[in-house]
Amino acid sequence: MRSVDWDEVRERTIALYARRGAGSGPPDALSEKQVRDAEAQFGVVFPDDYRQYLLRVSAGGGRMRTLRFDGSRWDWNGALPSAHTRMHVDFPDHDTAQAASDEVWDRQPQPGDYASDAAYQADHFVWREAADASEEDRATGVVCLTDDGCGFQTLLVVSGPMRGAMWFDGRAVTESLNPLLNDDGQAATFAEWYLDWLAHAEVITTREQYLAAHTNWDAGARKPIWFRWFGS
Repeated sequence: MRSVDWDEVRERTIALYARRGAGSGPPDALSEKQVRDAEAQFGVVFPDDYRQYLLRVSAGGGRMRTLRFDGSRWDWNGALPSAHTRMHVDFPDHDTAQAASDEVWDRQPQPGDYASDAAYQADHFVWREAADASEEDRATGVVCLTDDGCGFQTLLVVSGPMRGAMWFDGRAVTESLNPLLNDDGQAATFAEWYLDWLAHAEVITTREQYLAAHTNWDAGARKPIWFRWFGS
């Protein structure tokens, strides 16, 4: 990955906000102390490119949730309270974690196997808790960086062997999570993902251009990294 001039990225980001008429611009960048306090709370060290973004560009905004302190704790705006409680736990091997989840889902109780509805409901409650836990185990060690609508999220891995990679959580409609791939077919870094989004956003200045771009992306032409949701 080539080196990034984060000061230039901030200027480009500010210019994009201004062109879109987005109020006073992106949220302020964070201080080194603020970033370290957030890392200490979550028990991680953020990947360097995301860290540089927080320190030199912005705490978030645009496509991203904003990292902020609410007076008692750090978190990303709009994230569920339970989303980042196990950020320090390694992001698992995808196939192994999915197989473990599939095994739990294969044990789902069926009403016809029970003599009473009460017995079925009791076992179903226990199974539901196990199923929810197995799904949570598939997305440890991540920041839920964007809300992509319809239950979809973009994830930044911050713990484990995949640390620094961008992934897409499409489990609202499919069983899989998948890496967001760069043009070399590798999991994109945060810097690659953000700079690619910024470059695409800078050339779209009208609604007509936006609609035309999405039509082209849906057809597979020059699809941005962030839009390669089910592409692997």
